Amino acid sequence: MKATKEEVIGILFAKLKPRKEEVFADIGCGSCIVSNFFADYVSKVYAVDIDENIIKSAKVKENVELLHMHGLEFLKKYDYDAVFFGGSRDIEEMLEVAGKKARRIAVNLARIETACKVIHAMKESGIFKEALIVNVSKSYELAGLTAFKTINPIFMVVGGV
Repeated sequence: MKATKEEVIGILFAKLKPRKEEVFADIGCGSCIVSNFFADYVSKVYAVDIDENIIKSAKVKENVELLHMHGLEFLKKYDYDAVFFGGSRDIEEMLEVAGKKARRIAVNLARIETACKVIHAMKESGIFKEALIVNVSKSYELAGLTAFKTINPIFMVVGGV
């Protein structure tokens, strides 16, 4: 499992613009890095993952509730203001539901074909705002000097009402 890099979380934060009174949902929460980051800026975070081992081993802040369930089931049953999707399994169905409830939505994706599907689904629902390619390179020492190593690019698709 690859964790969302802190630089990408910074851009995600700028796009979702959380408010203290809001509820944030992290679907496919994985390591809960995104959940824990947003916990300081919202009233409640739901960290949702279908993998029971992830839920059992996650360490989360006080206002983060871990839920072992499918994201689609969560989206139908719970209330939330902003949603982050860290993966793409069943994304089109989940966007259909989330697009009717959430004010802001962001999806991070590794593959361009999936990003195109998400853009199309958001446009069909009338919730598409923008798509970004996030490229980050980090410095490291090489022969006593500074070089840069690129982190895999992320496609970030942002939507909402």
